[in-house]
Amino acid sequence: MLFGIICSAVAGAFISVQAAVNAKMNTNLGAWATTVLVFIVGLVGSIIPLLLFGGNLAGLRELSPIYWLGGLLGVGVVYCVMRSIQLLGPTLSVSLILVSQLIWALLVDLYGAFGMPQITLSAGQIVGLTILLVGVILFKQSQTAAIAKQAVNEATS
Repeated sequence: MLFGIICSAVAGAFISVQAAVNAKMNTNLGAWATTVLVFIVGLVGSIIPLLLFGGNLAGLRELSPIYWLGGLLGVGVVYCVMRSIQLLGPTLSVSLILVSQLIWALLVDLYGAFGMPQITLSAGQIVGLTILLVGVILFKQSQTAAIAKQAVNEATS
């Protein structure tokens, strides 16, 4: 369990940093060229550990075609995260992404989609999602107020 927690924390850090890097790269290359470059570098970065540590590529024959969508979903993730960072800024974008991830993960759990264990919805989950949504709204309002205050300070300086 501890390793899962560590991996989750590292993934969160990587996603946030990758999003900012990709958004900056997009200003020079454009969205689709950035997405292609991200996946080319990712392919090379994946082949190296595959060669070093091995993997079961023979298992591809038994894999349902639906699971190949993971690669296409990855393209959507990179593109949408990059664009949302540019349009909303890193903190609001990541906040909304986290809310969306949690909602979709809960749906996967509730329906047992993709072979995941099925769970039942609890009041605590609903309260938790509500708190998270209220937190994002408060965060955005606070951020907007801080930006307005900074603009007034700069204008009067």
